Amino acid sequence: MGLVRKTSEVVADDLERQISDGSLKSGDQLPTIDQLAIQYGVGKSTIREAISQLKARGLVQPRQGEGTFVTPNANDALQHANHALGNIPLALTGNPEELIQLLQVRRLIEGGCVVAAAESADETDMLRMANIVHKMQDAVDNEEMSRLYDIQFHMEIAKASRNPFLLKIMETISEALNQTIRDSRSLWLYRGQQQNHQLYLDHRSIYEAIHDRDAALAKQRIEAHLDNVSAALKEYLNASI
Repeated sequence: MGLVRKTSEVVADDLERQISDGSLKSGDQLPTIDQLAIQYGVGKSTIREAISQLKARGLVQPRQGEGTFVTPNANDALQHANHALGNIPLALTGNPEELIQLLQVRRLIEGGCVVAAAESADETDMLRMANIVHKMQDAVDNEEMSRLYDIQFHMEIAKASRNPFLLKIMETISEALNQTIRDSRSLWLYRGQQQNHQLYLDHRSIYEAIHDRDAALAKQRIEAHLDNVSAALKEYLNASI
């Protein structure tokens, strides 16, 4: 199975969750594209793609000159889509062997990113990372948004490295990065080994090391974080044999 997990899918899934839990009801108008882009901290093209995905799922309907509205039969569409996955964690929807390999790649690349960020990030970089960490704290009860901020945080570290080659590498593997973050978070939460609050604390500790210009500690913390993810995945796979 491919390892593609676009940010637009994360946004679409969060909007779908709001429809499912009644926060957005049939007939309700969604915020404008501009408003959603600000809310999620993404580009307008990402929002347009997310809306297209929701339309394909039968959940929303754009109206020319009026906006985008939740369809009258959205609940029926959701019930139809919720086929029996039982208690299988989302980690199993990807290729476990590829996920472990990608985690190994992330360990190598992101270890270098945090070292460079600790040495080269300016105050603007620090503020952007701090802002995402604060958003993660506020979103501990919202897994979709926590996951989105998780992805943004790791990309922000790459930007803060001030190394265009590191950033280019991270951008090249960004879709695979999205997949590993989605699946590893799903596995951790399913296994009870981590909760969103602990994941927030892990990321805050990485940021604090970068902010303190402690490159060695930042590298140690992000490698430990990724090692824990890999260990949890391997433990689950061994238990499933």
